[in-house]
Amino acid sequence: MSGQSRQGVIPQASAPAYGFADRWLADALRLSQQRARSATFSSDQLDAVAAAARQHSLDPEQRMLYRARVLAAQTGLPAAQAAWRQRGRLILVLILLLAFAGGLSAALGVMGSGHAPVNVLWALGALLGINLAMLLFWLVSLGMSPGVLSAGHLWFWLNARFYGRESVLLAQSFDSLNQRAGLTRWWLAAISHGFWSAALAGSLAGLLLALSLRSYAFVWETTILPTPVFTAAVQGLGWLPSLLGFPLPGQATVAAAGQLTTELAVQSDGDRRIWAGWLCGAVLVYGLVPRLMLLVFSGWRVLAGQRSLRLDLHSADWAEIHQQLSPASEMAGVTDPAPASPAHQHSRNADLAVGTAAPLVIGFELDDQMVWPVLPATVERLLAGSREQRQAAITRLEQSPPRALLLVCDSAQTVDRGSLAWLTQASGSVLHVAVWLSGNGPTARRDLWRQQLQTIGLDAARVFDDAQAALRWLEEFV
Repeated sequence: MSGQSRQGVIPQASAPAYGFADRWLADALRLSQQRARSATFSSDQLDAVAAAARQHSLDPEQRMLYRARVLAAQTGLPAAQAAWRQRGRLILVLILLLAFAGGLSAALGVMGSGHAPVNVLWALGALLGINLAMLLFWLVSLGMSPGVLSAGHLWFWLNARFYGRESVLLAQSFDSLNQRAGLTRWWLAAISHGFWSAALAGSLAGLLLALSLRSYAFVWETTILPTPVFTAAVQGLGWLPSLLGFPLPGQATVAAAGQLTTELAVQSDGDRRIWAGWLCGAVLVYGLVPRLMLLVFSGWRVLAGQRSLRLDLHSADWAEIHQQLSPASEMAGVTDPAPASPAHQHSRNADLAVGTAAPLVIGFELDDQMVWPVLPATVERLLAGSREQRQAAITRLEQSPPRALLLVCDSAQTVDRGSLAWLTQASGSVLHVAVWLSGNGPTARRDLWRQQLQTIGLDAARVFDDAQAALRWLEEFV
């Protein structure tokens, strides 16, 4: 389909409400375009969508979301996103059903057939012990990075197992957006608390089912501890549930339950009901209620965070698209206004000490298909494409400055303030720096690169268009 025919299908919606799903889709589309590096969309189509986006809203993010919605409609991303979310709900329901069934069977196993008495403290420990241990671990881990052993990670892992390019992109975008907003911990927590809430609800249902269909006697046993210890423990644990109307065993009831098992046949129905109510109340108050409260809190944090989430337009990831959607008055160069005078331009510090490490070549946001020339054996090469790689490269430069640094940039890409900020930081600790503009960027784009590189103090004579000239310069420092 030609660019002209595609222009006719561009919707002219008037500022619709955008939510987390739209930003998620926009980020997935950005990843798709960055990795494809191919003519997924024609130039005419991209220009038409950009023009419509600039008319759509004065807000830069609204333009990006509008652009993403229009372009994504011509890919498989919206359908993949709907399938991803539907699959996620189904997997979550299955996890919760399994948790409920596990809790139900655990309670029935703890209560037994009714032929043997139930040790109340053992039963309570069996029903709440693992849950309380995991809850304590979660509270301690709040000051750490989210762990991988959780129901939340299990849900995400299962949802991402459905292979397909769109599914992988959506999973990565979902994780990236939530990490940047600090929401990863909370959506993982929401799923984990939901899992334990379902398990405890199953345990409570199993208790009620067993108590409704069988008659149980309740005891406590000890070899060395006196009766007052168990009386204090039982009444202490039962105090909070008693405020909600659950029965609280008295001293006589606790003492009677500690008698020999041969006397249990005469345990009254009233005592049995008191113990049954005490056990159910403890499971509800110390198990299910805290988990439900944490589930609601975590869910609120996720929803509030997703509503307030905005795309980071100042990051290098979005800078190129931001420039493409800016009005013509802002598209002459980088998105920042030009300096008022040359005095405001950056200059390289001639007092920088010469680095002692081997020369270094860093490829900045390059096409994955780039063919590298043969480098001298002593020259190290790094890639700075992802955010983690860029940060690792900066750390490497600061810890061990090389004798010379060759920065390789894609001349076909748009130079933006995000790129300039990183290049400034990368070259800030190295005295001898050069830039190789690789790729097949047009002359106007190469001239723009040279102009903007001068503003950060890089000599135009050290900006090379071909690999051989750049390597000859680098070999001077080998």
